[in-house]
Amino acid sequence: MKYTIEAKSYGSYDVVVCGGGTAGCFAAIAAARGGVKTLLIERSFKVGGMLTVGNAGITKFTEHCRDVDVYKSEVLDVLATEPERVQVVRGTPHEFVDRLLARGGGVGTNGVAGSYIFSEKAAAEMTLLEMLDEAGVTVLYDTRICLANSEDGILKNIVVCNKDGFAEINAKYFIDCTGDADVAAQAGVPFRVGASEYDVEKGGAKTVGELQHMGAMHRVRGVDFEKLFAYLEENPDRFFQHEFGVMSLENVKESYRNGEMCVFRVMADVPGIPGRRPVQFYNLPEKDEAIILGHYAGYHGCGIDAFTLSDAQKTLQLNTKKMKEYLRAIPGLENLEFIYIPDVGVRETRHIEGEYTITEIDVLSSKRFEDSVACGGHPIDIHPLPPEIENIDLNHWRFYIPYRVMLPKGIDNLLIAGRAISATRMASGAIRPTAQCMALGEAAGVATAILTENGGAARDIDIKLLQENLKKNGAIF
Repeated sequence: MKYTIEAKSYGSYDVVVCGGGTAGCFAAIAAARGGVKTLLIERSFKVGGMLTVGNAGITKFTEHCRDVDVYKSEVLDVLATEPERVQVVRGTPHEFVDRLLARGGGVGTNGVAGSYIFSEKAAAEMTLLEMLDEAGVTVLYDTRICLANSEDGILKNIVVCNKDGFAEINAKYFIDCTGDADVAAQAGVPFRVGASEYDVEKGGAKTVGELQHMGAMHRVRGVDFEKLFAYLEENPDRFFQHEFGVMSLENVKESYRNGEMCVFRVMADVPGIPGRRPVQFYNLPEKDEAIILGHYAGYHGCGIDAFTLSDAQKTLQLNTKKMKEYLRAIPGLENLEFIYIPDVGVRETRHIEGEYTITEIDVLSSKRFEDSVACGGHPIDIHPLPPEIENIDLNHWRFYIPYRVMLPKGIDNLLIAGRAISATRMASGAIRPTAQCMALGEAAGVATAILTENGGAARDIDIKLLQENLKKNGAIF
């Protein structure tokens, strides 16, 4: 059925950033700091995305090591004196973390950004709001993108919907930070959803179209960490080293007692479920609070199907009752209470077709690119993985991300930042974490500021000028 609508004009901007999550905030800040008129569109009433409404941590700022002793001595301890030696993300994302830690709103490692940063969400949002306001970004809340009108390879405008009804917004350049490539899809950019034939062939998926499961990271209070540690010391089979946090129980206890970030897993008994299930713990600034990821916090479905997404949110909310029942049976968690049930976290939907598709081989081999604009250190977070990738030596490992993965085929004035970039499924499993999304957002924002001044298609940017400007910001690439 066809409908005719009238859209009022919201005017024109140099740069419009769609999506105010981890990539979008930093894209908007970087563009506005470059001196261009910037609008940030956010579908909710909060900026920060999964960082604020999803309880996600900021990961990963450092190189990765699989060996726990090497990781502590040659990465985590080095952060105290020479963080630039082991960090893989700096620039504006690092400035954000510095400001967050200075106000007591996050837990770092040796006073700086380490493998994980978990924050008090109000402090994280306030820090982002201050940075957006200082940069001069206009933020439009409670607004969704409905249409993207392109012609002859140019995205002319987008149509949004909010309390005003429908409105048209024009811009010279657009950045899609929706996570699901909503703008790109509306504009006719080719994409795939989930795993491709290539991904299946390489062992990164069992079937074409397979999607990573959705999840929820719950904020809880009433955790007696010291009692929990004592239980784990008496029952070492219940402690399980976090594969990305890479901390022994001794490292965990020392970090917690020093007011630093600790990451670990507890193997729990879940009624009616055979065997033990891991519960991940991440501490917060308040000493009895934590973020947990446990059994009943996952959901299989498609994150771009409205009814499926709604059912996922309902299911994950209702499952908190089941989670509380088995968690309270663990010593130290007897008084546990859920204090914030997050928005459902979607790990994978659309992957755009870009000027270059970064592969897991590029990531694992630390391939250098002439147009590199960001760096990462996160392992490939997809399961199961082919044995040759699952067991690869990752000591002092980092990877590089080229500018071309943000350039969608067919549209000259659109960039993509965040998890929807042009990447294979396994490569995306390393790039989609928050710190890497922030770095890509900054690169896209700096690029559009340059393009606004010089004109031309996004693919024709002076890459050396872009890299020089990123370097001035302190970015690593």
